[in-house]
Amino acid sequence: MQVEVRERLDSSSVDLIVVGIPEGAEQCDARYMNVAAPLFKSGDLSLKPLETFIVPGPPKTMFIGLNKIVDAEAWRRAAGTVVRRSRNAKKVAFIGGDARAIAEGAVIASLSVEPYKTTPPKPGVEHVTIVGGESKAAEQGRVLAESTNWARQLINTPSNDKPPRIIADRAREMAESVGLEADVLDEARIRELGMGALLGVSQGSEEPPRMVVLKYKGHADSDRLLTYVGKGITFDTGGISLKPADGMEKMKYDMAGGATAMAALRTLALMHAPVNCMVLVPLAENMPGGRAQRPGDVVRSMSGKTIEIINTDAKGRLVLADALAYARQLGATHLVDLATLTGAVRVALGPVRVGVMGNNQSFIDSFLRAAGRAGERMWQLPMDDEYRDLIKSAVADVANSGGRFAGAITAAKFLQEFVGDVPWVHLDIAGIAWNEEEKPYLPKGPSGVAVRTLVEFGIGFNGEP
Repeated sequence: MQVEVRERLDSSSVDLIVVGIPEGAEQCDARYMNVAAPLFKSGDLSLKPLETFIVPGPPKTMFIGLNKIVDAEAWRRAAGTVVRRSRNAKKVAFIGGDARAIAEGAVIASLSVEPYKTTPPKPGVEHVTIVGGESKAAEQGRVLAESTNWARQLINTPSNDKPPRIIADRAREMAESVGLEADVLDEARIRELGMGALLGVSQGSEEPPRMVVLKYKGHADSDRLLTYVGKGITFDTGGISLKPADGMEKMKYDMAGGATAMAALRTLALMHAPVNCMVLVPLAENMPGGRAQRPGDVVRSMSGKTIEIINTDAKGRLVLADALAYARQLGATHLVDLATLTGAVRVALGPVRVGVMGNNQSFIDSFLRAAGRAGERMWQLPMDDEYRDLIKSAVADVANSGGRFAGAITAAKFLQEFVGDVPWVHLDIAGIAWNEEEKPYLPKGPSGVAVRTLVEFGIGFNGEP
């Protein structure tokens, strides 16, 4: 999709003109009040957020409801709604608004989640013009959205088409295209480094594991290395602790954390952000094969700590354990991991907020400020020392599951065992990484949550504590 900013609009060059109206208001952009005034008087423009009213053209004019408080998220959702509802329009113009948010919402909404259908989806909007605003802001929105769509497309790919080796290849290709340094560890190197937790998860599958390492150096004078670690389980059956069949088909999304981390680094590189940033993605397929690890097994992680396997379905924290240890070995000074880690976080926070935990309050606070600027809703959960008691093991240093109570927190307490004293934030994105219901601005499927926040945090990283 092409996106451009213009000071003035030639109405003959577009198929649809979009004008936003805040909920409860009886006015809109002054340039279109002559069209809107009689519609306000008749009550036709009493629009709730994302409701639309179309005036015939050519070109057609679409009035769309915005939130009472018109912020970036209001424009982001409005732009996405317009693109998804305007399949017969090729060229769309937005009158005013937040240029970056409009570009982002429009491009994200343009991605088809139906690439495997033999009948191709109906072509939609190809060109977006934003009347007013900054071209640089719109370009940033486009880049961010294209990276988000790169992640969403990878997440949506069926697992038979994305075993660990294929995702590693896709990561290499992306890295080469934007100038990132890439290193992919194969099974032999993983074994040589002693990553027993990652190897244990993968041993039930015929597909060998991989560890992807991507690096971006945007601040040569800084000795700080921000590192994003994303879970990369390419399919999760639960292993020997087999999941119920109902809904298992969605487990192709269990590598959303890894895809999101890579998409964020792609964006930081293309925006030339002033930060040194590294991404690690441990990739494995969790299968119940004859060689699969069993409940009761003990594995030795790269850090040297031993782990008792209580539940083989608690595998994401195992692969992250070795990735976090390796990140520290590679020089990470600050860590953020993200994962579709627990169903417990969805029970706690619903499909609304990302769960946030960590070991350093000032670092957590700086991250949450970035989330606020990015317009993504996150919520900090407690990490009291008493939660560590729930993952004690009688035979090993730590158990990989603490049972039913405080599942999202005990998973984070497990990860804390492998970060040492490095400032660390953990994001449990399992509640909203996959949209269960279609929304006006986004279809069912991968949401791309947290890309915006990781980018925002990376851009401002050297100005934060």
